[in-house]
This record gives sequence, C-alpha cells and structure tokens, in this order.
Amino acid sequence: MRKMKSTLLAGMLAAIACLSLGSCQSSSTPAVSTLDDNQLIGIIEDIPTVQAFLKDSIPGADLQRIINAGVNAPSALNKQPWHFTVITHSGTIEQLALAQKESMRNMKFPPMPKNAGKDAGEKPKIPTGNGPRAALGDSPVVVVVSCVPGSELDAGLACQNMSAMANLLGYGTKIASSVKMLFDGDRKDEYYAMLQVPEDQSVVMVLMIGKTNTEVYDAMTSATPRKPESQVVTLLR
Repeated sequence: MRKMKSTLLAGMLAAIACLSLGSCQSSSTPAVSTLDDNQLIGIIEDIPTVQAFLKDSIPGADLQRIINAGVNAPSALNKQPWHFTVITHSGTIEQLALAQKESMRNMKFPPMPKNAGKDAGEKPKIPTGNGPRAALGDSPVVVVVSCVPGSELDAGLACQNMSAMANLLGYGTKIASSVKMLFDGDRKDEYYAMLQVPEDQSVVMVLMIGKTNTEVYDAMTSATPRKPESQVVTLLR
C-alpha cells in the first residue's frame, strides 16, 4: 500500500510539472518524468533554502509552470486573494535591491534592555551562519507576492507551491518576508504602483528563483538545522 501511494504521489508531481506551455521535454532542465519515485518525493520532502544563485535566466516555459503552480494553489473558498508580480528585468531587480539595502541601513532598532550588558540602542547581531545569505538582487527572477489582508496563509501556500514546482524543475528558491519593511516604507505608493499591486492588497513576501551556484561554499545549508521531529510533531494513533 505504501509503495502504491508513493507511485501515485510521484505520478501526480510529474503531471503537475508538465502542465501549461509545452511538455517537460521542451524545458531546459531535465524532464521530471526521468526521475524515479524516491527522487521526486525527496525533492518535496527536503526543499532547501538557496543562499547563492547563478545569474542564468529561466526559460519562459519553466517560469510559466512555476507561476501556474501558484495560481492553482489551494485557497479558502476559492477566493484566490493573491497577486504575483514576476520580475525578470535585471534593472528593476537591482533597483529594488539597492532600495532594500538603504532601508536596512536606515532601520531603527529599539533600545536594548539595560541588563543585556550592551549600550542602549545598539543594533542586535543577526546570526548569519557559516555561508552566504542570498538577498534581493541575487537571483535572476523575483516573484513579489501580495494578498488581501487576512489571507497571508493562502499567499504562503501559493508561494510554497511555486517553490516546490521550481525545485521539481531543477531550480533553487528562497522565500523572504523581510522585504515588507521596504514595500511598506515611506515609498510604498511608488513601489506598489511600479509592481502593479492591487489596491486592496499588501506585499507579504518575495520568492527568489534561479539555478543554485554550487561552487559557493554552503550555498544550500546556511540555514539553521531543523528541529527534531519529536519537538514539532504529535502523532495520535
């Protein structure tokens, strides 16, 4: 029975990956149908956060499949309360990247507690791990995800669907929500107009997509280790 379920799941994933413009064979990446059951399940079971991307562009057919996965994600009452701004123009991505760096420099942190043993107002140190940390501007494709307030769960499901599809097609991804500080800042109206965000929606996250730069040390493992399953899963038999 378990083997049958595994085969069915693998078949479903392969079918999803071959939807929309053309077949999997037209993609620049290996056809999903060439992967065995364990490889397909393994991709979904352990999607890494990529911290170093190559600048190689993504073919339109592959990008369309990725976006279709978001469009067809589960949605409460089928309201589909999301919007995806897909950016492939390097100049636009670089413009947003520079703006985010500027917003981070101007970011004001609350005073540190006196018992912290540090000067008040000192910026807390953010753990960076041993490897690089991809930021806006490092990937050739950026998908800005917005949604109607209160529908963040739906938007998250859509973003995860796109991330899963990208990984099935051989790309790497990183989901980042810190960009809200940029898009909800003093220049919010300017950025929302540029990204054509619907008036009733707010930006909640971005999805960075591209080929993984495997020559960079720790390109896929600089995130903190997963918690033990015993801490996050309760099984009721």
